[in-house]
Amino acid sequence: MSDQFPEEDLPPSPRRIRGTIEWLIFRRVVTYGGSLALMAALAMLQDLWIAQLVLIPMLFTVPGLLLLNAMRVPGTSVANFPLYVPACSLVVLMTSGLAVNIIGAQAGMAHPLRPAPLLIGLEVICLVLLLFGTTAPLSTAIPRPAIPSAAWLALMGLLPLMAAVGALRLNHGQGSAVAIGVLVTCGVVLILAAVLAGRLDVTLISLLLFAISLAMMWAYSLRSDLMYGFDISTEYAIATQTIQDGVWQMHPHKDAYGAMLSITVLPAQLHALTGVDVALVLKLAYPAAFAMFVVGIFNIATRFLPRRWALLAAAYVLVQGGVSQQLPALTRQEVALLLFLALCAAMLEIEMPRPQRVALVIMFGPALVVSHYSSAYFAIMMLVGAIVMQVLLAILRRATPVRWTVVAATVAATISAVAWYGPVTQSASNLGQLRTALSSDGLQLLPHGQGKGIIGAYLAGGDGATISAAEYDKKVREEYAAQRKYVVPSEGADDPRYALKDAPLTKPTPRLIPIGQLLELAVLIFAQLGNLLALVAAAVMAFTRRSPGLTRQVGLLALPALGALVLFRLSGTLASTYNQGRAQIQALTLVSVALFWMLHKSSPHLRKVGLRFSKGVLDGLMWTAVAGAVLAIFLKTSGLSAVGLNGSPGTNLKGGGEDTERYYMYRPEIASAAWLAANVANNKDFVYSDRYGQTRLFTQMGAWRPGMLTDLAPPVINNSAWIYATRVNVVQGRARSSVTDGMATYAFPADFIKEHYDLVYSNGTSEVFHK
Repeated sequence: MSDQFPEEDLPPSPRRIRGTIEWLIFRRVVTYGGSLALMAALAMLQDLWIAQLVLIPMLFTVPGLLLLNAMRVPGTSVANFPLYVPACSLVVLMTSGLAVNIIGAQAGMAHPLRPAPLLIGLEVICLVLLLFGTTAPLSTAIPRPAIPSAAWLALMGLLPLMAAVGALRLNHGQGSAVAIGVLVTCGVVLILAAVLAGRLDVTLISLLLFAISLAMMWAYSLRSDLMYGFDISTEYAIATQTIQDGVWQMHPHKDAYGAMLSITVLPAQLHALTGVDVALVLKLAYPAAFAMFVVGIFNIATRFLPRRWALLAAAYVLVQGGVSQQLPALTRQEVALLLFLALCAAMLEIEMPRPQRVALVIMFGPALVVSHYSSAYFAIMMLVGAIVMQVLLAILRRATPVRWTVVAATVAATISAVAWYGPVTQSASNLGQLRTALSSDGLQLLPHGQGKGIIGAYLAGGDGATISAAEYDKKVREEYAAQRKYVVPSEGADDPRYALKDAPLTKPTPRLIPIGQLLELAVLIFAQLGNLLALVAAAVMAFTRRSPGLTRQVGLLALPALGALVLFRLSGTLASTYNQGRAQIQALTLVSVALFWMLHKSSPHLRKVGLRFSKGVLDGLMWTAVAGAVLAIFLKTSGLSAVGLNGSPGTNLKGGGEDTERYYMYRPEIASAAWLAANVANNKDFVYSDRYGQTRLFTQMGAWRPGMLTDLAPPVINNSAWIYATRVNVVQGRARSSVTDGMATYAFPADFIKEHYDLVYSNGTSEVFHK
């Protein structure tokens, strides 16, 4: 520990490992060998749901334990940061799947990504790891954690289970009482855990954070009859195609989606080994693994903070809206953020021997690269920034220069990114587009800042403006006239009676408006004040002369992460490559630790403003104020405040609303999208839908099919196009599209479409038209 705090807040020391090396070798052989045999047996019995239920967690733990043991990673390091286990399991799974794909294809196998080859490949790699790890020293044995009481275990099991029940009840129109009750329980448990953290075991707090995080994510991911979200629609299509093909084509890839092992080989492997449908793999298994993300932040924070402050740091990340709402719909980033956090933890190890630290960062860097391109770019920016600042510090203060782990992580990530996105997968088209945009438009700061100034643009955070139907109609005509002259509209499409009309979203009448406005203002202030204080905290950790080495390292990593975040938030050019909300979550991995470190350290200085209390009382006052701010953010981002104030909660708490219209996919919509996909397969016909229909079509066609357009203004619809209409279009008569300057919501042009195109498919709530 590099910082001092009260003895009662110190994490418990690991239990002493007893026994001889011979007994340990025997136990390893029996335990791991038996686990591998059980995995093989369960894979052969994958038609049984109980086999699937047991096998999925084994796949996320056993390979990782074998790899950590083979690498001689100290057991105490694994006990203090359990996320190493699923992160290393992901590395083993992706490596074995890729190896089977390459070797099988070279050997002439048409479908190497099938159960038998994948099971053999995984078992062989695991057996090799077991062989190398058999003679590992006693120090690699993992201390057994304290087992919570049956009551705590029951609570931790019930929270995710009831969240799933609440989501399924909403799916069947049975009300939101269960979903609301589970979310309220999550908030209460989080508050109690924070208050009692000084008296709770680290293992118990970690399990509680895992259960709450998983419950909040399943409340979103299990909504919809297929997938819930935008990016996950394309990810599902790519994973499904990989499974159907039985092989992953290494190159070339028109986009980076198809080059990511996290949404190609990995889901194909999990599906093949467990028999679980790929949709459930993405909706259930991926969030279950990602629930360890917040736990990992807590474990890192305990190296610097008392447990109750460390729990607040983790909770601050958890209550960010994107963690539970956005990330379950970004499966490739779920995998990448786990690996990124494991990379950060390995760079911050001080008790682990250098060879193991360097080996871990060299392993996690490339694994991050093959999982998600934007997360990898962000990580490389952070690492390069950290090296630059360390070199400057070394020059100015003659301090020790760059740490070897940071250099190793930077080199490994950069080389693997260049190789993977370049010659290996030939998927660097997004970088080419970014280079073109930068050369023509520069960074394009203040993307939506017209009339707002730099502060307004920063607070907007890349959010697009809302424009009228008439303005959208005008702009989309100009866009097609300039860039899509090949589109031939139907005769009479310019008739004024077909002009688009506004159809604004209906919202409930809020109650207690002043309270809602006050909460919204408070959350905005807390968020922006947190960003400002985090910047100060990172600078203090990095540049204070007396900062311990580990504390300085956190600051040197957090500062460039914050710098990159500001660029992504302000620059429209960079925002096109990485959504600023997702970038913020990645930055918070270490920024939250820096922020809460400073808040904890600053409490004694409150005496300077006239508060003449003891150090313990001042720390308690500061902690209470910060906990109140975290609670306010939770109430706002979770949707509970919207329920109480009659606002518009998210899909996790409501059966309707804007989010449901955009992301909830009904079975009839999927059926019509599948019918359309079958009829336009292998041709380049124009396929039109709006932003509502886009996500449904992505699940069946992928995002990169030529000729897919999302503009339903009559003058820009090709005269021989296919037109896909969703439930929102047909039942509610509303459409949604965007142009460069903003988003428009307008009346679905049903009269024009019915007069100029034939209805070729209908199931009552979703339709397809064609001429």
